[in-house]
Amino acid sequence: MNKQILLGLIISLLVLSGCAQKQEVDQLGIVILTAVDLDEKSGKYEVIVQMISPEKAGGGVKNQIWAASATGDTVMRAAKNLRAKIPKKIVWFHSNLIIIGEAVARQGLGKVIDFFARNQEIRYNSLFVVTEGKAANVLDTNPRFEDSLAQEIEGIYRNYKSWAGTYALNLKQMLVRLANKQYDEVTGRLTTYIPDVAPEGTYKQESLVKGTSKKTVAMSGMAIFKKGKLKGWFNRPETRGYLWITGEMKRGMLIGVRPMEKKKFSVDILEENTKLTPILSNGQIKFRLEIKAGVKISEQIKGINLTKHKNIAKTEKLIAEQIKDDIKAALEKAQYKYEADIFGYGPAIYRKYPEKWQKIKKEWHQIFPTVETNIKVKVTIKRLGMITKPIMMD
Repeated sequence: MNKQILLGLIISLLVLSGCAQKQEVDQLGIVILTAVDLDEKSGKYEVIVQMISPEKAGGGVKNQIWAASATGDTVMRAAKNLRAKIPKKIVWFHSNLIIIGEAVARQGLGKVIDFFARNQEIRYNSLFVVTEGKAANVLDTNPRFEDSLAQEIEGIYRNYKSWAGTYALNLKQMLVRLANKQYDEVTGRLTTYIPDVAPEGTYKQESLVKGTSKKTVAMSGMAIFKKGKLKGWFNRPETRGYLWITGEMKRGMLIGVRPMEKKKFSVDILEENTKLTPILSNGQIKFRLEIKAGVKISEQIKGINLTKHKNIAKTEKLIAEQIKDDIKAALEKAQYKYEADIFGYGPAIYRKYPEKWQKIKKEWHQIFPTVETNIKVKVTIKRLGMITKPIMMD
């Protein structure tokens, strides 16, 4: 009898606990996106959040998506001030996206990153991106294909990253980079635009619009930092160059042009192997960059017959030159314009020549622009697609 009473009490407690949790759900403001801006005149930070607020509806729970913002002398103060405007308990456990405004990034991430690093509710795998202009402009857009802007941006990033159009770090990776004094930081570049005026590397979209805002978002290229401060941007070819150098070119597409015939062709990257080696000669550091890539011909515009060996070899050489051009563009801007070692040259020297690194590490940002890189690229056409000859020949 006592066992039956005890069992009944346990079941009752479990049921009551479940009911209590259900009653609390509609009291939560669940943050799914966090953005930070800086008012350069006042020096105050603005924290903007997009939230899901579960509401009771028809005996069930319906999610409402809305945004709120507050300002403060620090990011933490601004986040606390949100509570004066929101009648919900704010929780960050489901926040998967952090957007940093351009002014904040140029001032330096050191003054804002501490908030994200110390907040035990914020996920370290949250996507960390920088936007041109104000982050508030991004939250002023409406998602076109997803229920929330956070989901829309995450989906865009996954799609465009798979075709080498951008590259971003998550919060943990950014924290590691900022703590590591051997090389500099990069992350994804977020932009807003009106669909009829698409930015470089993106495409015009039809009016399959959710909401009324005329602006939408895109990710293209990268944000480049030096010692935690935003220095500028990489476009899509420069981003490809970065991915080749760092071995992150897992998949992508290249468009080549045959100079004599002025005919374009497209290839898909199937595989790549990158080897970056520092060489110490007469007290000077140089680098050797070796890249091997396997590709598939995805398109020819009135091309040549690739069943002939000489034509395959010629096309492989052209693709290799295109890859070299992207690499040179990335190196030139990083070394000469930004003086930012985003490629990991510093860590490579430290691993192979630790004593040399100890001697040069304090002056590395002055030395880096003078370092030469010998680039070797070998391309192999692995597949020709479903057909071996072009449909039309000249």
